[in-house]
Amino acid sequence: MRYKDAIITAIALVVSLMTLTGMAYTPQFQQAAVAENAGFDALAHDLFDGSKIACADTDKASAQ
Repeated sequence: MRYKDAIITAIALVVSLMTLTGMAYTPQFQQAAVAENAGFDALAHDLFDGSKIACADTDKASAQ
């Protein structure tokens, strides 16, 4: 029974790795990865720029 479970596990692992590798090399996956990266960069810049403005407003208020 141990050998049967080990063989089934090994086959499932090989099939899943082949599927994920095949999916990673499709043009749709590459396009989605680039779009997600661009969206995250835009969100990060928006958040960080907003926090700098908020800090600047706080500093101006405390200086007056």
